[in-house]
Amino acid sequence: MKELMFPDFPRAEFVARYERTQQAMKRHGLDALYLTQRQNLRYFAGLRDGAWDAYHFYFLTILPSEGAPILLVANGFNHLVKQCWIEDVRYWPWAKAFYMAKESNAVQLTIDVLKEKRLDSSVIGMELGPDIHPHMGQVHFDGLRAGLPRAKIVDGSDAVWDVRCVKSPAEIDRMRRAARISTKGVKAGFEALKPGMTEQKVMAVMTSVMCAEGASELRFNALYAGPRAMWADGMPTNYTIEPGDLVQFDGGCLYEGYWCDYKRMAAVGEPRADQRRFYELAKQGLFAAIAAMKPGVPMNVPLQAAFGVNDDAGFSSFSAWCLENGWSAIGHCLGQDVHEQPGLSATNTALLKENMVLSVEPYITLDGVYPFWAATEKFGLEDVVLVTRDGVEILTPEDQISHELWVVSP
Repeated sequence: MKELMFPDFPRAEFVARYERTQQAMKRHGLDALYLTQRQNLRYFAGLRDGAWDAYHFYFLTILPSEGAPILLVANGFNHLVKQCWIEDVRYWPWAKAFYMAKESNAVQLTIDVLKEKRLDSSVIGMELGPDIHPHMGQVHFDGLRAGLPRAKIVDGSDAVWDVRCVKSPAEIDRMRRAARISTKGVKAGFEALKPGMTEQKVMAVMTSVMCAEGASELRFNALYAGPRAMWADGMPTNYTIEPGDLVQFDGGCLYEGYWCDYKRMAAVGEPRADQRRFYELAKQGLFAAIAAMKPGVPMNVPLQAAFGVNDDAGFSSFSAWCLENGWSAIGHCLGQDVHEQPGLSATNTALLKENMVLSVEPYITLDGVYPFWAATEKFGLEDVVLVTRDGVEILTPEDQISHELWVVSP
């Protein structure tokens, strides 16, 4: 057993993940998973480092449903794999043009290893779903398929999510830390908010505090105000915030590979009565959804609870439009990706499980106007929620940052 250096998690964590992965592969009829994506290499292999932002660097792992996993990397990354728990590491030589080559010897090594393991005529799952994609050029993917004419290459993402959707205590600790850091940053930004500041300046305050508090990465932090009230996921611009504006934050930091994703809103000056009303509806929808969550509850039930708040307030036609037009999800699992499967959607009857972590985010437009692009304002809050044995724990709780509309003196 090799000695690990600077591992992402203890070896026992990866062993337990692999045992669950092999069980998931058998449930889904897979003989192996062949994974290439950054988050999956970190989750399943423990390969935290690597030149992922240079797209032509490949790090690959083969996870058989029987037997030990194999890691495939290029010559020269020998030191990086010392943090990886996998014992069987195979190296391929660089092409003559080094990392600027269009060809990759990774493809042939993959084919050779699959043949050696007698997996070349088996069912092999890859990251071919809408939410996880292979980190591999199309020409290399085509070469892989051509070199494995008897293999059945299928989408293995459901097996991946089956394993990743339930978090370990160590993962939950990181997500709790990411949430705490993110709430401190947003609170500082709202405390500093005043007319004349740009969206970018407010975000700079938020993210600087997140960094100072220990954030590992900052990859998605949306902030949109005033005339951009309907620009969902709008990244901060040089728009100058004015009295009367609503300001919405959506996002959070990562801590050691794990996301926070939540929403809060502020008003610059006393909000109008109708803004107060619809903000309160959004808050009630959030609390209703969270109150409906516990292990064994179908994932469409929290959505029904949130939409029920809108219906009871007289906006059933808004709910009906959302359901009819596909705007029918109010949350998603969270972890090493900001959007993970499964989610709180109208059609999802899968059951919530203990130690799932989800971002819950119901919504309503001003006056229940639909379609969305006809509305002038949208109201929504979002919390990070851990499913516990008996109910839930909110990881972005009231004592860290209020659910009330933050009102800034004009």
